[in-house]
Amino acid sequence: IAGQQNHGAQSVILSGGYKDDEDHGEWFLYTGSGGRDLSGNKRTNKIQSFDQEFKSANEALRLSCRKGYPLRVIRCAKDKHSSYAPVKGLRYDGIYRVEKCWRNVGVQGFKVCRYLMVRCDNAPAPWTSDVHGDCPRPLPAVKELERASDITERKESPSWDFDEADGCWKWMKPPPMSRKKEKKNGEPAAASRKVRRTVNKKPLSEAARKRIQKEFGCKICSDVLYQPVTTACGHNFCKLCLAGVFAGRSTLRERNAGGRNLRFKKNVMKCPACPNDLADDWCDLEVNIELKNLIAKQMRECENFSSAFVNEEGSEDDEVELKPEKPSKRRKVDDQDPEERETN
Repeated sequence: IAGQQNHGAQSVILSGGYKDDEDHGEWFLYTGSGGRDLSGNKRTNKIQSFDQEFKSANEALRLSCRKGYPLRVIRCAKDKHSSYAPVKGLRYDGIYRVEKCWRNVGVQGFKVCRYLMVRCDNAPAPWTSDVHGDCPRPLPAVKELERASDITERKESPSWDFDEADGCWKWMKPPPMSRKKEKKNGEPAAASRKVRRTVNKKPLSEAARKRIQKEFGCKICSDVLYQPVTTACGHNFCKLCLAGVFAGRSTLRERNAGGRNLRFKKNVMKCPACPNDLADDWCDLEVNIELKNLIAKQMRECENFSSAFVNEEGSEDDEVELKPEKPSKRRKVDDQDPEERETN
């Protein structure tokens, strides 16, 4: 579990570490962390010896349940109990949302933290041939809730939800702020370090941003490309912008005539910048890493060009005292009177 108890969870990995887990693909029951003695040489101990509690990572998942935050799910080939696990390695399986959480007595006789997670991604699942993403679905019936305790259910509207108007899942509320690293004394970690020369980074100037937008601009939002994808016709778009254009549309549509079902007809999905059809490959577009790195390099060069070096303490207001330049011997000779120069 990746997350912080005051900010929520960002991702989980299904690796089959607990026998209580149940994987049904579009939804699964997940067991929290803890309850095992991992001291000494028992780092791989799989025997539970005490109850789990809603602390640290477990509390992060419970906070995500209350707020309705999305989290990324990764399945591991080590999970031998799941029929949805990959054959080898790790596989990213999309965005899920924690709908309920509770505590229950597990198969080893101690209490465990349990979570009901349901898939809510705009992209189709890896194990299906469907071209559509997830639609809002009713929650499954979980029998163990009848004997559960410390049940937590979301009372407010979720931050990540399905927008009926746009036909896609998106943030309905602003996402949580990222956690800044702090030292034990409360001071930011960066301020406590002594750096000989620091750079005072300034935001890009309007001229620099326009120059980058002109060269690396999205054809849809006209802003600098974010997670850029390149189509077969050679145009570059933000991945989210292109997904928003084709959201809710299928590459095939069913036809019928007089009650008879005909062959599926291919839908033409035109490129936003040209008449070319993207129906065959738009779902398989991957982020152009080379273009992404090139844009990041251009942004850094513009930032460095507009940044200013500050003194050793990192203060911009301290003035540097300029010492008068010592005159050279040649300067002393030039400053003498012509008569004295001839005498010398």
